[in-house]
Amino acid sequence: MSTTPTGQPKSEELSDALTDALDAHKQATEEIKEVAEELGVVHAVLDNRIPDDVHHEDVGVAIARADELEKRLNESVKVLEEATDALEQEVKAQQTTDGETH
Repeated sequence: MSTTPTGQPKSEELSDALTDALDAHKQATEEIKEVAEELGVVHAVLDNRIPDDVHHEDVGVAIARADELEKRLNESVKVLEEATDALEQEVKAQQTTDGETH
């Protein structure tokens, strides 16, 4: 990465790095959303299709764990979405700044 005389990275390279980070962040967020949705389906199937009188202790534990994991993934998605929004704002600000200085 090239730097300015003050040792700071050039804004164009910084903008590219932010754009790349944003793209990776968006992809990770989408993948986590998909996993959370699939886990929700698995949880619903296990919970609704296995009669209570057939539940073995380990099946009950698996259902509870699936529910916990789904909730954790959904919380992670929220955090990633907030971080993605912040990255998007920073990329837009960099692009605006770059457009004004060029």
